[in-house]
Amino acid sequence: MPIIGKNNKSVPHVMIAGGGGFLGSYTALAFLAANWRVTTLGLGSAPNVMALGANHCEGLLHRDLFVSAADNYGNPDVIIHAAGGASVGQSWIDQEGDFEFTVGSTLEILEFTRLLNSKPHLVLVSSAAVYGNIDDKPLTESHTCEPVSPYGLHKLICEELVCGETRMRSLPTSIVRFFSLYGDGLRKQLLWDIMNRVSADPEKVLELWGDGDESRDFLHIEDAAKLLLLVSQQEVSEASIYNGATGENISVNNLAKHLINAGGWSTEINFNGKSRIGDPKHLRANVQKINTLGFKPEISLKRGIKQYADWFKHNVKRLQND
Repeated sequence: MPIIGKNNKSVPHVMIAGGGGFLGSYTALAFLAANWRVTTLGLGSAPNVMALGANHCEGLLHRDLFVSAADNYGNPDVIIHAAGGASVGQSWIDQEGDFEFTVGSTLEILEFTRLLNSKPHLVLVSSAAVYGNIDDKPLTESHTCEPVSPYGLHKLICEELVCGETRMRSLPTSIVRFFSLYGDGLRKQLLWDIMNRVSADPEKVLELWGDGDESRDFLHIEDAAKLLLLVSQQEVSEASIYNGATGENISVNNLAKHLINAGGWSTEINFNGKSRIGDPKHLRANVQKINTLGFKPEISLKRGIKQYADWFKHNVKRLQND
């Protein structure tokens, strides 16, 4: 378990599981900007995060990796669990692997917290996939959860495990159910797929799944990271669950059109009318609960889409060669 970084125990300490990933790296930057000590854990680190003074522990997310991090950098005040499966489609292909990565890593983190004399605030990154296939109406955190994919089911199992720790031994825990995250650096899912295919041949008709009326609630990754920082600073007496979203949704058809226009193209779009298994028709959040914390997204979808298109076009050759 190679460990990189310097020890400094004078300020609050956050450990971020999956800190080298898309959300994890942005979260690390948000905590660093707020003058926290940051230790990322997992396979791979983000160079820009390390350059700003974060520590990193390389390895599988086993309790021993967290113990090693604590021995070297001190016990955490907050643990952000931003690791686990990240694809509905992949969860169908490898259900056992998705379970082990998502649920297994959660169990390891919980076991680590049992080894500590202190009780850090554990913030679990979950997903709107736990809700299942719901009509186009704002979802509150109290809505019945009926996941329709292994991905969503495994996230819900993690939620139950975390809430159980709060009930059984008063571990401070919070859960953030993110809806659709996007932003510079995203290299999977709908936005990445559209930019990749259209940039390769702007004159070719772009065929997408569904009928185009499907809708999602998109939150920019920088705002998502700031929400995790805000949630982590709350006083917790019972497990708290929050929707991580904007409260506004957009159809896939309109999203694709905005993204293509932002890239400077006029590519025609066609929908094949087929739905993917496990993909809800609509997902839209009620965000009253995070609003009570004082959270308001700073990056509009229009601005974020333009930034993403610019990022992709500036880096397209390097990204396609990686």
